[in-house]
Amino acid sequence: MKLSEAIKRLAVNAVDAASPIDLLIGEVTAVSPLSIRLNENHKLTIPEELLIWPKRLNKGEEDGLKRGDSIMVLAMAGGQSFYIIDKL
Repeated sequence: MKLSEAIKRLAVNAVDAASPIDLLIGEVTAVSPLSIRLNENHKLTIPEELLIWPKRLNKGEEDGLKRGDSIMVLAMAGGQSFYIIDKL
């Protein structure tokens, strides 16, 4: 195998190994403004500015988020965006 092929294979394997998102479980700690805490790090509170969620989970909706709700969250690579998928 040529050196260039080996380097290419290593690079492809490294990219494939790194997941761009993580599926996590969290809890709603406040509704207005919305903030959550992930189960894997109880010290870190994630503010509304970093959260994305479907309209059906808005406060006042039938399925609206409430303090204490368990939620499923997708954490984007870099930890700068978190998508709330649904309540559990």
